[in-house]
Amino acid sequence: LHVRSRRQRQMCIRDRYKIQRIMSVLEDVQIIAKAAVAAVPYVGGSAVSIWSDLQAKQIERKIQRFSELIMSMQSDLKKIEDDINENFVAVNDCQDVFEKMSKLVINERIREKRILYKNAYLHSMTSKIVDFDALERDLRLIEQLNTLEIHLLRLFDNPKAYNKSRGSIIKNPFIDEDGTIKSSYMVNYSIVAQIRMFFSKDIEDSDIIESLNFLSQNRILIDNVQLRQLSTNGDPIEIFNNVLTDKGKRFVQTLRDL
Repeated sequence: LHVRSRRQRQMCIRDRYKIQRIMSVLEDVQIIAKAAVAAVPYVGGSAVSIWSDLQAKQIERKIQRFSELIMSMQSDLKKIEDDINENFVAVNDCQDVFEKMSKLVINERIREKRILYKNAYLHSMTSKIVDFDALERDLRLIEQLNTLEIHLLRLFDNPKAYNKSRGSIIKNPFIDEDGTIKSSYMVNYSIVAQIRMFFSKDIEDSDIIESLNFLSQNRILIDNVQLRQLSTNGDPIEIFNNVLTDKGKRFVQTLRDL
C-alpha cells in the first residue's frame, strides 16, 4: 500500500509539471499569435476564428503550427505588400481559402509541406489573375505530395542549383576539376538511376518510378518521364532539363519562397 501511494504521488507530480509546461507554452503562443493576427489585416477575421477554435481544444502542436504560419505570413506580406492584387483580398473567397489553407497547415506533420501551402497562397495574392479554383487545386495537389516528390520538383525546377545544394553529387565525368576535358566518348544515362544518386538506399527504383508517374498523371511532368534516357559526352545533370510541363512550371513557381 505504501509503494502504491508513493507511485501515485510521483505520477501526480509528473502530471502537474506536464500541465504547467503545456500551459506555459500556450500562454506564450497566445501572446505571439494574437499580436501576429492583428498584423495580417487581409485574413484577420478568419485567423481569429481559427485561433479561438484551437485555443478551446488546447492542442499544443497545432497551436504552434498556426502561430508559426501567422508570424511567417506577417513577415512575407511586408515583402509583397506593393504587389498584392486588391481584387484577391477584396472578396470573401480570400478568407474562405485562407481557412482551408490554415487547416491543411495545422494538420500537416511535415514542416516542408506547411511552408508550401503558405507559399502557394501568398503567390496567388500577387497574381494578376485572381483564380481561387486554381489555388484550391494547388493546395489539394500539395496535400498529396510526399517528401520524395517535393524533392523531385525542386530538382526539375533548377537541376544545377539543386545538385549544388546537395554537394554536387552528380559530376561531369569528362571534365577534371581544372576544366580539362578528359574524354569525348558517349555515355548513356537513365533518369531513374540519376535520381537515385541523390537519395538513400531506403528508396527503391520502384518508389522513384511511382513518384514520377504520379507527377506525370497530374500533368506536372512530361509523359513517360520515367523512361527518359540521355546519351551524352557532356554533363549528365542535363537529363533533368525540360521535364516540367507548362502546368508544372507554373506550379513549382507558386511553391518557391518569396
